[in-house]
Amino acid sequence: AVRRGVENMSKITDTGMSRSEALIMDYLWEEGTNGKMFSEFMAYLSNNTEKVWAKQTVNTFLRRLIDKGLIRTEMRGRKKVYYAALTIPEYEKVRTRYLLDELYEGSVIRFLSALTGGRSINETVANNLRAMIEEESK
Repeated sequence: AVRRGVENMSKITDTGMSRSEALIMDYLWEEGTNGKMFSEFMAYLSNNTEKVWAKQTVNTFLRRLIDKGLIRTEMRGRKKVYYAALTIPEYEKVRTRYLLDELYEGSVIRFLSALTGGRSINETVANNLRAMIEEESK
């Protein structure tokens, strides 16, 4: 496992999850479709962060992620197994749509204007956008 510092804990930290939630999701995403048991989260967090993690704290983060629809669970005998409910691209799509709707009232034009600071875009970018729009409208 990779030891991470707080500054590079996750690429998605600023998009709807706490740092701790993002660390848990990164672990699930790194592991692919393999589910994880609670004890595996405890071991991972203990070995990959410099914090001491209480079981109740980890359980709270898992519950929050379940409530957000990011984790699903299945029972394996008497043990609960946790799985990522979305892939990273699925999560990014949902989160991007949410941010577009919340910050720019769903307007891609307003978003692009904010992104470019009101400056015009170069011809290559404009052509790529046109091609994307044409592809989407088919």
